[in-house]
Amino acid sequence: MELYKGSSRGREFYLKLHGALGISAGDVVAFAGAGGKSAAILQVAQEITGAGMTVLTVPTTKMSLGEVERLGPLVTSEDRQELAAEVKAALSGGNPSVVAGRARTSRSRIDGVDPDVVDALAPLADVVLVEADGSRRRPIKGTATHEPVLPTSATLVVAVGNVSALGTPVDEEHVHRPTIFSELTGVSPGQSITARAFARALVQGSLARVPKSTRTAALITGVEPGRPMADASVIARELWRFGLRDVVLTSLPKDAPVRVWIP
Repeated sequence: MELYKGSSRGREFYLKLHGALGISAGDVVAFAGAGGKSAAILQVAQEITGAGMTVLTVPTTKMSLGEVERLGPLVTSEDRQELAAEVKAALSGGNPSVVAGRARTSRSRIDGVDPDVVDALAPLADVVLVEADGSRRRPIKGTATHEPVLPTSATLVVAVGNVSALGTPVDEEHVHRPTIFSELTGVSPGQSITARAFARALVQGSLARVPKSTRTAALITGVEPGRPMADASVIARELWRFGLRDVVLTSLPKDAPVRVWIP
């Protein structure tokens, strides 16, 4: 596998994550999986607003207030018409990035909205970003049958997994819902996660119920030059074997400078 930079031989290296994922105006992008969804949403939101566009982040699951505060002002309402009006007012009031939720469930979290609410809010911003499931900060997860919670307006679903999960045991410490992960991948509890199992968890877990008309991509996080890059390259090959062609590697969720590679 060759990781490329520049534009030699018709290949291109994107310095921006949204460019590597092919996100543009009009997209409703849902992030599912584990190991860096929120960091990816924050990075894409910063890039999109830096390009002069507006961004609306709307979780369909619970989301940390700490993450929300980094994205922009929060508006909440259990009434969808009121929520839409508040989002429109916030965006037209000079805020290029806004977060919308149903309500604050505690001092640290907000409750996400129903998928059809995302559909109704989508026309209000240039790009909509959706955090579509949870992972309790584990690097990889077993996806339950009710996950991810996707709006019908989604144009792209990004399956996320952190390369640090490779080689770790299937247990509560390293995997969100390890029992489901084992059932899906065939890797028994306590056994090491293989590249094949990692890829299967993304393609047949996070992306299993995505409509055929919706674009899909995988985002492998936690990548650095050296062993993590080599591990990510092996995982990318497995993703390709499952038929997923669009794979992006990134140093997220580590802080800047954020690096992005396309294998």
